[in-house]
Amino acid sequence: MIKHIGVTSSAFLLAAAPLPAQGSAGNGPTEREIPTVEAALRTGPITIDGRLMEEAWRAAPIASGFVQREPIEGNPSEEQTEVRIVLDDRAVYVAARLYDSEPETIARQLVRRDGFGQFDYFEVAFDPNLDRRTGYRFRVSAANVQRDEYLYDDGENDDAWNAVWESAVQVDSLGWTVELRIPLSQMLYEASDDEQIWGVNFARRRVRTNEETELALVSRLQQGEVSQFGRLQGVLIPRAARRLEFRPYALGSAYAGPTEQGNPFATGSDLGARAGLDLRYGLGAQFSLNATINPDFGQVEADPAVINLTAFEVFFDERRPFFVEDAQLYDFSLSGGRDNKVFYSRRVGRRPHGDAPEGAAFEDVPEAATILGAAKITGRTSSGLSVGGLAAITDEEAGQAFFADSGAARSFLAEPRTAYGVLRLQQDFNGGASTIGLLGTVLSRGLPSDGSFDFLPRSAFGVGVDWEHQWNDRTWAFSGYVAGSHIRGDSTAMIRVQESSNHRFQRPDSRWVQMDSTATSMTGIDWRMTLEKRRGRHWTGGVWAAQVTPGFEINDLGFSRRQEVLDGGFRIGYQEIQPGSTFRSYEASFFTVHNWSHDALQDPWSLDSWQSAHVRGSFNLRGELELLNYWQFDGRLSLRPTLMDRNATRGGPLMLGPRSFETSVGLRTDRRNRFNVRPNVSYEWAELGAGSRLQIGMEMEFRPTSHVEIEFEPEWSSSADGAQYVATADTLPFDPTFGPRYLFADLDRQEVSLQTRVNVVFSPVLSLQLYAQPLLSSGSYATYKQFLKPQTFGFDTFQEGTHEVVGGSDGCVGGRTCVDANNERYVDFDSDGRADYSFTDQNFNVRSLVGNVVLRWEYRPGSTIFLVWQRRQGEEVSAGNFDFGRDIAALFNAPAENVFMIKVNYWLGL
Repeated sequence: MIKHIGVTSSAFLLAAAPLPAQGSAGNGPTEREIPTVEAALRTGPITIDGRLMEEAWRAAPIASGFVQREPIEGNPSEEQTEVRIVLDDRAVYVAARLYDSEPETIARQLVRRDGFGQFDYFEVAFDPNLDRRTGYRFRVSAANVQRDEYLYDDGENDDAWNAVWESAVQVDSLGWTVELRIPLSQMLYEASDDEQIWGVNFARRRVRTNEETELALVSRLQQGEVSQFGRLQGVLIPRAARRLEFRPYALGSAYAGPTEQGNPFATGSDLGARAGLDLRYGLGAQFSLNATINPDFGQVEADPAVINLTAFEVFFDERRPFFVEDAQLYDFSLSGGRDNKVFYSRRVGRRPHGDAPEGAAFEDVPEAATILGAAKITGRTSSGLSVGGLAAITDEEAGQAFFADSGAARSFLAEPRTAYGVLRLQQDFNGGASTIGLLGTVLSRGLPSDGSFDFLPRSAFGVGVDWEHQWNDRTWAFSGYVAGSHIRGDSTAMIRVQESSNHRFQRPDSRWVQMDSTATSMTGIDWRMTLEKRRGRHWTGGVWAAQVTPGFEINDLGFSRRQEVLDGGFRIGYQEIQPGSTFRSYEASFFTVHNWSHDALQDPWSLDSWQSAHVRGSFNLRGELELLNYWQFDGRLSLRPTLMDRNATRGGPLMLGPRSFETSVGLRTDRRNRFNVRPNVSYEWAELGAGSRLQIGMEMEFRPTSHVEIEFEPEWSSSADGAQYVATADTLPFDPTFGPRYLFADLDRQEVSLQTRVNVVFSPVLSLQLYAQPLLSSGSYATYKQFLKPQTFGFDTFQEGTHEVVGGSDGCVGGRTCVDANNERYVDFDSDGRADYSFTDQNFNVRSLVGNVVLRWEYRPGSTIFLVWQRRQGEEVSAGNFDFGRDIAALFNAPAENVFMIKVNYWLGL
């Protein structure tokens, strides 16, 4: 119970007074100021109806005295909030009275479960282990829409975590009230015959005043959230709650798509059905076993369409529920951005690698490998050791190939059976301010003995140790990791890996790494160390160093685009969160990052050596500010110095990357308005004619009623690339570039997309969601040219000519490149009138529409019916020029594939 002086009347018929102010903004909470809440044992029945009339509530002490986090940190709340907590051996009960002098203004927008919106809400968060790093948050809106999250690493949240719990709200003349019943089976905790202390916090938002208040202030001037919670006393849970949950599902589907002349696999229709099971079992109070058999992810939102002209794979976020939940425990991010991970769960059930046998006219290959089963164990010991283990098996996948000459079809292996394993350990100490962790991954493929899949590694291993140490009340932090990788397989697989976009060992001017065509394994290391000042009224910053050795390869079970590199940089930031006469808050930061290849170490005392090995670098200035009317502005200015590009020639010699500049500005209006917008503009320009890019985007949100929300994200971009890679020709050796000739072109691109989301929420348990992304993209390749000399940006430009056949040979008249009626482009390197090399002309127009519609009904707690419509439509032609009217009309006349599904699952908790 919070210590206080004074009395206030309430609907609880008990007295409490506000908590004294928690210190001035910028100082952050201290141990003396941590608020304490007293829990009471349930003494009578409680009906979850939001009315707070039960006698059990009268016996529970009141927690009050909320302070503002927004808009003025540390100020007392404008309206009083009073909370009670009651416990029994099966659940935690929470009741709150939220006073509002204008109850008619309480925002009650309906969104689907776990959704965001502009509504008043109340939330409670628990740290059952008092580790000051992990916890559980339960939020209820004034329209009784639930949201729950798992909190980890003291400042991150996993919103894919889902619990089954009860809530109810009531609006009256005093404001509104809320009741929650949270089963203990939904949280991991330590059962004990002795009274425990948990971490706890309560928070409230009022849309009308844009006020966010909390019982224990989570300061914006300090990193971390759980570490700033209050304390919940009187917790007595002598036995672990029984935790056994089953969620079987059944699914039926119908496919309708285009037919193709002569293709026996494109029949235009198909029917299917499947069933599976998800299971969760509590291993004591602190651990859970989650398993899935034959999982289905048909209700998951489609990946957006992307036109990828780079040398690297595109990263897509994980969306499948089984892998998203608890994903934070297995997260081991590497330097270079959030996309680089030792474990990337989308590798499990990935698209098959195999192709149809040579000579096949048509093929039918599954879009993803079937996951036969997967299981994971997660939990935490009383000593602060978090444990996670994941195992999965994907089935051997077969494709079908049709041979037109014989009229026969036969199956072929598309993907071998594969086993995956991940182990994660993380020990926290020093009151949760410090951690050390271990991650291990393993992949094993059952490759066939005929050698047809020898291009894949047979096994892959990853291991990493990461740490974080904070001191001086978490003001300073030293963090980092060391990760290692090892892959094994046939020399064919090792050659393929060495030549891949994130290695390029075949690069002829490399001084540090070389191809090894006899290798049957690869090993490498990736490490990073960072020193940061994380907390301060105004100033924060950090400095880091990192390295990736040449043999580091994790893309069988992880994701990385990083090549071998030496890495370093620093950041410094300034912020002000106290409102002034013009700005409500503002912040600015400067950071710089630079990468060098290991070639620099060949002559480490030479400045020229480091300059020729400088492969990435930038100087960046960013700023954000918020006006008193809650409009937000942001801007960025970046300078990239002259660099050496290892990827431009796709494994050939280095190409100079000219100096470039980039700037962007953005605006966001008050999000509380029914209609709000976020326009943004960015422009990039590079010297030596290397190119430019202009991108204009807009995010628009419109809420015509409390039940409907519409989001549009139109985006238009226009770019000119002065050196787009086209091909590598081995004809007529060219000594300056070590033999092969590297062809490039000026590429003019235009692209328009319109991501659209429409959410219609009929009730907290019934919603309709639409996602659609039409995309039009064109690319016109002009002025083909040949790269002339390593470490330069010089080219031999080919004049466009006319195609003619002379003496039975293709040639170009009036120029050194030309294209014939079949869209085949010819190049005459030596100007003798005869073509020396040819390839399909690169011009393209992509017209694409992807989307889905999902009707979701939670017909009982934890049990859901999904009605799903998925649609893919599009085509690619080689016109090259952009014509919006023509292209949009062609898009809606393009072939379309439709899938209709009904999926029913049933939650059973024992």
